[in-house]
Amino acid sequence: MNTVAVTRPSGSGEDTIRLVKEMGWNPLIVHTVELKAREESEIFTELSRVLTGGPVDWLVLMSPNGANLLFNVLKSHGNLLPSALGDLHLLAVGPRTKDALARQGISGVHVPDNFSSMGIADFLTTQGLGGKRVLLARSSSADNSLARELVKNGALVDTVNLYDPVIPSDTTSFQRFIDAIGRAEIQAMLFTSSLSASNLFLMSKNYVSPDEFVSLLREIRIGAIGPVTARKLSQLGIPPTMIPGTFIIDDALKELLG
Repeated sequence: MNTVAVTRPSGSGEDTIRLVKEMGWNPLIVHTVELKAREESEIFTELSRVLTGGPVDWLVLMSPNGANLLFNVLKSHGNLLPSALGDLHLLAVGPRTKDALARQGISGVHVPDNFSSMGIADFLTTQGLGGKRVLLARSSSADNSLARELVKNGALVDTVNLYDPVIPSDTTSFQRFIDAIGRAEIQAMLFTSSLSASNLFLMSKNYVSPDEFVSLLREIRIGAIGPVTARKLSQLGIPPTMIPGTFIIDDALKELLG
């Protein structure tokens, strides 16, 4: 049976394992990023700073975990809720983020057709961004391409960093991956973020030379979840053979393995 490796944050991947098995492949989840949630007090301080500047028109949530963390903070600091959720519009990046908000009891959430930075910016631009305040709730490692695009279209943009990404403390899945790639037991790999690609190369340095690692990866099918990840892979010497149109992991796997 062919094996596909998929980068996921620590603690994630059960859903990916199920899908890959349904497709008749053997899944190998590689944890290359550990998302350390910031202290609630830090998030509260950042939110308070933003809300002091006036009401927010759009809140953009990038992930289910981010949605849960942010609304847990809001619920534990009830004095923030009226100013945070007054006439706010919510944009969830991806159906799973929308589902996470639904479980929080929040409806009327918008979802863009395209989950890239440009897709999110295009959606918000159609809503009229001139003078609107947009709050991006995200990881501290996220690039600024979305914020730049929104500002270019007239928005006032703030960010609240919910997570700090680090190299995983548990490297068990990486050890399995490095052994398997060395034995030519992997036929395809999907990178789900640019940071996962950078970290994989950092983690591999103690096992293989960069040139040897590039050679091993060039022997297999490589997928990138989106253009930012594709650019990072190209910089690392392994331009991807596939980028999905939707930037959703499930769709990317179907395209990569189909």
